[in-house]
Amino acid sequence: MAAHAKEIPALLDCLLNPRGVALIGASDDAGKVSGRPLRFLRENGFAAPVYPINPRRSTVQGERAYGSLGEIEGPIDHAYILLDSDAAIDAVAMCAEAGVPTATVLADGFAEAGQIGLDRQARLLDIVGRSGIRVLGPNSMGAIDVHNGFVCTVNAALARIKPKPGRFAVLSQSGTILGALLSRGEARKMHFSAFVSLGNEADLDVGEIGEALVDHAESEGFILFLESIRHPERIARFAAAAHARGKPIIAYKLGRSGLGQELAISHTGAVVGSDAAADAFFDHHGIYRVDQFESLLELPLLNLAVERARKTRGSVPAVATVVTATGGGGALVADRLAAQGVEVRGLDPTSRASLQARGIKVGSGPLIDVSLAGANYDMMKTVFREVISDTASGIAVVVLGSSANASPALTVAPIIDAVREAGESAAPVIVFLVPDAGEAMERLGAAGIVASRSPETCAETVALALNAHPPRCAPAIVTSSETAAAVARAKGPVLSEAEAGEVLKTLGIARPKTTVVPNGAPLPQFGPADFPVAAKLISPDLPHKTEAGAVTLSITDREALEVAIERMRASAAAFDPSASIEGVLVQSMVAGGTEVMIGLTRDPSVGATISLSPGGVLAELYRDHDTRLAPVIYDEALAMIEGVRGLASIRGYRGMPRGDLEALASAIVNLSTLAAYENVVEAEINPLIVKGDGDGVVAIDCLLRKSEP
Repeated sequence: MAAHAKEIPALLDCLLNPRGVALIGASDDAGKVSGRPLRFLRENGFAAPVYPINPRRSTVQGERAYGSLGEIEGPIDHAYILLDSDAAIDAVAMCAEAGVPTATVLADGFAEAGQIGLDRQARLLDIVGRSGIRVLGPNSMGAIDVHNGFVCTVNAALARIKPKPGRFAVLSQSGTILGALLSRGEARKMHFSAFVSLGNEADLDVGEIGEALVDHAESEGFILFLESIRHPERIARFAAAAHARGKPIIAYKLGRSGLGQELAISHTGAVVGSDAAADAFFDHHGIYRVDQFESLLELPLLNLAVERARKTRGSVPAVATVVTATGGGGALVADRLAAQGVEVRGLDPTSRASLQARGIKVGSGPLIDVSLAGANYDMMKTVFREVISDTASGIAVVVLGSSANASPALTVAPIIDAVREAGESAAPVIVFLVPDAGEAMERLGAAGIVASRSPETCAETVALALNAHPPRCAPAIVTSSETAAAVARAKGPVLSEAEAGEVLKTLGIARPKTTVVPNGAPLPQFGPADFPVAAKLISPDLPHKTEAGAVTLSITDREALEVAIERMRASAAAFDPSASIEGVLVQSMVAGGTEVMIGLTRDPSVGATISLSPGGVLAELYRDHDTRLAPVIYDEALAMIEGVRGLASIRGYRGMPRGDLEALASAIVNLSTLAAYENVVEAEINPLIVKGDGDGVVAIDCLLRKSEP
């Protein structure tokens, strides 16, 4: 049996810097998938012992082959298992018995392969639970530490590209993406510190590995490629630890699915969906989420440049200063920047006057158009040096036209020289190359300057770099026994509006004067002053009453009320003959105000979220919302109000009467506290009427669903 030290190294060392690695199932053919890890480890100079295990051979790729782990004398901290699924499970068991602390499993056919695969994964996890061995994968293409030559992967891209040491670690649930980033990074001279292929995350996951990697000295930031969020609490810990060390996390997430919307009964569920919940999760934890794939290669470096500028300059204005050698290209990127909400600002008057005194005309608009002055080296360098030295410049965006392709060295030289001479005090810089200009991109990358080949990616990168924020702290919630009791009293999983209204009452959210008339009870004696009113059928089976014809507005007298009730009962019976009708709810009409919708939902991946959007029956049509992890604090609720375009009117847009934003923010906060009650699945107010400044808010319709007993 292999001799192993009693002291097991830390997880990070086992994964990326093992004292010895076993390749179980290694092939003699270096071109085969199972032969690649040995080949790549040797080609990249990994110094620790590597033990190919293949009981059918005496040698593998010219090296001694071992029949089993028991033949190995030295310590083994990491085993890469290159066998098929069932054999791989047996190999993990053998590793656990031999005291190997970490194993990576290449095989597929586990949780992604139906019930048979789920059973295999359960067997694998049983071994993990009983032995304490840690498993990367299954479906993992391996792990790489570029700085020490530990290139233990089957990814074919490594056959063509020898990785060079860089500054960013890549954690990917897709093994193929490792090669994609490696090759695309090579084209722009961007290199990486480490790669980890996460696979199914049966045991080790992105959060736990990321938290271990935050102290990896060679990694200054992290790039994530995610297909799903499996353990949000671990990712949250990773994000907090990375932020504490000044290491940004940039994520690209797939999985834009409508499944969550299909399962939701509330308008909020249909409006928000699972992808908005993922956005809220990343935003809450200070993780940059990109939509453009190549932003994964541009944002890490630009983010570090922005942080460096903040330290040396004190601040970086949230603006972009665009210097363009081509009018059309400048307009192209400026348009995209504006669409991302980035202000494009020209030179301040002092800098503009300084250039004019030297005979350099740069135009008077928001773009600094050097094409007017003739883009030669001295002029470009002078203009660019002025821009990056100007403390009013946020991020300097340089746009280069056809010359970047025709004369790449001459075209990028003034930019590279100006940045080098300005040193640490320079404004952050990104260059947008309008043509396909590979050499220009390489030269800029080698100088540490971010280059972009698409206006969409350039604009997204700038917008995200300017809007960084630390992870937000979740507020502590003191649960209310009154709220818990109001939820518990409800008979079914979907509360009637009367029952939901009682919950809102305990949260301090105002409702109109309301009278509940149970089935069989006579109508109360409403006087003329009580009208107009709205009437709604009370039914847990009719969450959207408008569709069922179960609501009537602006009823002016008792006779009209009686007619409306009969008509609604008939309409509801036709809409859903099985619907249980418990009575009628009569409410005073609320005049004026603006309709909004606030709703709480529970996303299966990230948990409870709270959303704000314009309200009413058309809420689903506009998809204009701001969504955050719930609960939220008051200042965050105010930020949500600012984030919804359709609510500009209540913010006083163009002199319009301001709504009671403070009362709205309080209602958002109060509804978000339902996140603390695990039996509340969804809660929604639609509409909530926002009255004039100082006049409060009123919840008109409310819906609440709790989990099945």
